[in-house]
Amino acid sequence: MEFAVAVINVGLSEYNESLDMNDSSITAKYKVECDALMDVMAARDAVAALPVPAGYWIWKIASKPSDINPLFIEVSIEYKIPSIPFPGDDPNPLLRPSVLTSSYDEYTEAYFKDSKNNPVLNSAFDRFENFPIRRMGNLLLQITKNFAAFPAVAYDQIKYTRNQDNVTIKGTIYAAETLLFLPATVSEMTEQIQGTQYHYFATTFRLLADYEKHLDKIEDRGYNEYKEGKPVLINMTYAGNEIKSPWPLDGSGQKKPKPSDEPPIITFTPYPLAAWGIDFS
Repeated sequence: MEFAVAVINVGLSEYNESLDMNDSSITAKYKVECDALMDVMAARDAVAALPVPAGYWIWKIASKPSDINPLFIEVSIEYKIPSIPFPGDDPNPLLRPSVLTSSYDEYTEAYFKDSKNNPVLNSAFDRFENFPIRRMGNLLLQITKNFAAFPAVAYDQIKYTRNQDNVTIKGTIYAAETLLFLPATVSEMTEQIQGTQYHYFATTFRLLADYEKHLDKIEDRGYNEYKEGKPVLINMTYAGNEIKSPWPLDGSGQKKPKPSDEPPIITFTPYPLAAWGIDFS
């Protein structure tokens, strides 16, 4: 398995199976070694990219930096078998409405500003050695619907894309760019009802909601500034003290005068847009 650049190794530390007729699940814990301090998101992505047990889908995933070494991230993940709609009034499974369930994709992250938009700095206006951690989460929608075919290639092409257009699910409109299409799970089914055999594919779509449009935002800081067409190491001293954390930049590659100066935020778009063309009703 090829991991993100920041991830060095993913090691399984715990694995449990709970086999129940109504609620089968698998839980696993991993110890992820990164080359950057408290790189929680890279660790979560590496674990989420591991092969999902056959017939299961990712129910939730959580992560936190190790208490012993901030280069290690502890990631726990839970898989569940998707629930399949029971036969309703209509005997044809293809005419049954979709079934919606929801949960939260919870995680923890280091934060650089508090809820009042104040920078997280010590009394000397410098960064702490370790940033505080906060709990976060995104709404995870799971829509199970029966289809006559399984367009595996089409679903694969839109995995990890954002909705190009507004999407309506059970009467709720989700604005363009706010949903992330996670890999779909499919169970091939056959039902015998009143002498008629029905063959279909029960498909569970997992959509991760984020009103901030799944963008990555990071402060403009670094150990270099841009001079004469090339990066130049910043003189990392201030008031006679050595500075050990990245220096605030001004958005054009130039360093700001003081380490306590607030840098601008750089926004990245990790997930492309796509027209899904799926009826979730």
